[in-house]
Amino acid sequence: MVKIRDLKKEFRKYGFAVECRHLDVESGNPLGISGTTGSGKTLFTKIITGLVGSYSGSVEIAGTELKKLYRKKLGYVPFRNILYGNLTLKENSRFLLSHYRTDPQEYRIKMDWFSEFWDIKRFDGLKISELTDGQLQTVKIFAGLLHSPSVLIIDEPFNGLGSGSTDRFRELFTDIGKRDVTVIAASSSSDLLSVISVRTVQISNGKIE
Repeated sequence: MVKIRDLKKEFRKYGFAVECRHLDVESGNPLGISGTTGSGKTLFTKIITGLVGSYSGSVEIAGTELKKLYRKKLGYVPFRNILYGNLTLKENSRFLLSHYRTDPQEYRIKMDWFSEFWDIKRFDGLKISELTDGQLQTVKIFAGLLHSPSVLIIDEPFNGLGSGSTDRFRELFTDIGKRDVTVIAASSSSDLLSVISVRTVQISNGKIE
């Protein structure tokens, strides 16, 4: 579960602030955060993943304050690619598993499981730079779940995938919800977001409504 109370992060240089007074997200109930470009969606996701600090208020993940949280509990799928382009999917995955001190055999286990939703086994030996936008997006989602996080946060889940991916997202979110994973997805595609989320909230000028 994610609990946010009186969250505020000011960006004085730009005269902009991200604010969220009260928000609870439970596992099995994916939350969608909808907003236009520039509304503060990406900044909000970076704050609740700990990539942007020095905020007031509190963010709790499974009862632990974010600032004290072991990062292995978080899975983050950013809009931009952060995987190594010159490495294959398998090489990137082995690196991530070693970073989280997780058994490298988990790669094959997770690959078999994730392929029930998107068949990425055929990308196993391809370099990340060789993938199309849609293929890259599925690989990024796989990487975000590789270490079995308690919370999965996705910025623009439909990037490169489009409306044809909603059924797969629903199936994936239902499955990981049963595994007690909390999902937060932020997107400018409000119609698609409402299909894959149990509940959606709006963000405008940095404020979660």
